[in-house]
Amino acid sequence: MFLVLLILLPLIFGVGLAVTSYKKSLGFIGTAISVYLFIFSLLAAFNGEGAIQKEITQPWFKMGDVQTYIALDFSGLGAIMVMLTTFVYSLLFLYFISVKKNYKNNFYGLLLIMFAGLNGVFLAQDLLLFYFFWEIVLIPIYFLIGIWGGKNKVRANTTFFIYTIFGSFLMLAGIIYIGFHLQPESYLLSDIKGLTTQYKDLQLLPILFLIAFAIKIPLFPLHTWQPPVYKASDTFVTVILSALMAKMGLFAVVNWFIGMFPIKSLNFDWLLYVVGFGLVYASLIALRSNHLKRIIAFSSIAHLALIFMSLFTYSEIGIKGAYFQMFSHGIVVLGMWLSYDYMHRRYGVTDVKSVRGLAKIDPAIAVFWTIFCLSNLSLPLTSNFIGEFSMLNALFLYNPILCVMGCIGAILSAAYTWRMNNAILLGSPNHIKDKPKRMPAILYLVFGLLSFAVILLGTYPSIIFNLIQN
Repeated sequence: MFLVLLILLPLIFGVGLAVTSYKKSLGFIGTAISVYLFIFSLLAAFNGEGAIQKEITQPWFKMGDVQTYIALDFSGLGAIMVMLTTFVYSLLFLYFISVKKNYKNNFYGLLLIMFAGLNGVFLAQDLLLFYFFWEIVLIPIYFLIGIWGGKNKVRANTTFFIYTIFGSFLMLAGIIYIGFHLQPESYLLSDIKGLTTQYKDLQLLPILFLIAFAIKIPLFPLHTWQPPVYKASDTFVTVILSALMAKMGLFAVVNWFIGMFPIKSLNFDWLLYVVGFGLVYASLIALRSNHLKRIIAFSSIAHLALIFMSLFTYSEIGIKGAYFQMFSHGIVVLGMWLSYDYMHRRYGVTDVKSVRGLAKIDPAIAVFWTIFCLSNLSLPLTSNFIGEFSMLNALFLYNPILCVMGCIGAILSAAYTWRMNNAILLGSPNHIKDKPKRMPAILYLVFGLLSFAVILLGTYPSIIFNLIQN
């Protein structure tokens, strides 16, 4: 029942809000659903072999001779990603309550439909079911960008649509090839993996899936849709794109790409050099940029590239570090985007030159923003440090050249993050005439929980590492 609720509860409420004119307490409804599912996901993750059902496998339909299943599994990286998704949505909807902008019911409805699709992606163990949820996520995000986006939203949304449709087409072609050429008994991961390891002429098939997943992360050179989409989208949509949708691609790489194919024998080391170059390139662009959305966007590209590289070291420390960093990055980037939204709404902050001296005017947001920035640059005792240190260690043992690329990215990350932080917070206040109101109590709760999570994971990382080990 728990696995079904993770998908059906947000889906039912999402469709209901999207097609009706209900307007009351929308933020509270979203918060209640998200918190409820977050609590249940915590109980399921930490209760071991308890009473909560963590696996479902039921026949769905036959596609030719290949059986498809409603197969869901709450374990491993999927369980960690579901916890991240429910946590992000809980705080996002809680933040909504304090926002004065009048978002319509269908905005909340589309966000909840995405919630259901994301949970489905992280739980699905049948390839066709996974593809089904993968596509469900894309439908609401297209409308969220196209309707509630800002300047240049049409062009950004069109670019995003072309990229994602191209990736989806390649993945579908790969699924059809598996079904009709390899002819597995089912699309379950266990059945597909047993066949792909027997074939040596599979160079093209893995590339079809890899391109589809790389677009979603996104990886260089398939990243060009991301910065304009982040800049044109409503901040809350950008939160989902950055904190969660990017993790869809990384999760797919782990669960399906590495899970299905004999990657070691296929020799993808050349790809890591391309991704490493992209990491340094994105970091340099972030360093040269002034607009906060652009800086955070390219910062995410760099951090996600390092996670991808670490996964392909095939080492325990590299994989554990990547898993940890996927969770940590989701929390830190959520904190940075919500802080940006708060500063933008109250003080008109858009770039590093728009406002100065914010620490003297609003010390509360200055403290929270600094905590998230310190974690983004991987200061010890913050969550990103644990994952980044583990990943760089793994890269050094695997290939020192790749480690050098990662270290350059880490140094540049410290430079552009601290430049961004100092430019906004320090100096004499400007462009702000009226004394601002006190930060609402509900935002203290949101930013406080995020800051607590950043520090807790930085000082007690075994919370996540124990889940990974299990």
